[in-house]
Amino acid sequence: MKRLDTHTPTEAETLAALAPVARSSVVDAVAERLQGEILAGRLAAGSRLPSERELSLALGVNRLTLRAALARLEALGLVSTRHGAGTMVSSWRERAGLDALANLMGSLDPDEPAYRDLLVSLLEVRRVLAAEAVALAAERRTPEDLERMRTIAGEQRARVHDAISFARGEIEFHRALVRASRNLGLELILNTFARFPDEQPRLVAALYDRREESLAFYGVVIALVEGGDAEATRRAVREGLDDIDRDWLARHGAAEDEGAERPPRSSASRSAGAERPPRSSASRSAAAERPPRGSPPRRAPRADVKRRSR
Repeated sequence: MKRLDTHTPTEAETLAALAPVARSSVVDAVAERLQGEILAGRLAAGSRLPSERELSLALGVNRLTLRAALARLEALGLVSTRHGAGTMVSSWRERAGLDALANLMGSLDPDEPAYRDLLVSLLEVRRVLAAEAVALAAERRTPEDLERMRTIAGEQRARVHDAISFARGEIEFHRALVRASRNLGLELILNTFARFPDEQPRLVAALYDRREESLAFYGVVIALVEGGDAEATRRAVREGLDDIDRDWLARHGAAEDEGAERPPRSSASRSAGAERPPRSSASRSAAAERPPRGSPPRRAPRADVKRRSR
């Protein structure tokens, strides 16, 4: 079996392999322009793009730049090029990856109804992935994993005054959590969300609008992971984040229609909701309920998880 190269390059070797890059380029601009047209449906799936000559003239770029931009779109699954057939717009719903969701949001105005639908989709994906990652981490974590999570959680308190910095810290926490799950697929999916602070700063600032209150969430998640009950953890995180997302959508005017029927809550969920303490006591309650190190933690009620707020 071929072994992976484990050679660690020296600093000089690393610098020698790098070259200066521009913060943005004409290729970036062309790729983003065509991507927006495709994701918005103005370049429909199955349609053929104009010839390279026509496109380069319309966009005001040379053919080499256009080809580089098209190659980037092909890597994203948005177009396909076949010899003799030209460049066709792909059905991105069938070929594109999770990155397309964030890219599509970036091409829309937040006031557009489609933006709200995409935002809901994003939150639903996050709920599913977060619940599964925490559940797997509860089964597979090591003491070192738990210590890493505690360290990052403690550092988050110093980041509450800046939404972007706080978001980056939370991604770091999630990465420690996902690595504790020992699932490479989840770690790669997380990379899509990790780009949000840089690519979607306005959305990140809105999502992390209650950072002080969300600090209690870290202790709850760590206690769940330390407890080792995967099924209870999966259920608590999924249901708790569901409530958090509903609250956030309502606060930002993107809640479901009043007439929309919500799924019935289980009796356990209703009980947890009835026992929910006031938000102002969130941090004190989470700290009081966290078990001492070395003893098995109690299952955190759904109410604890709900205290976390974007």
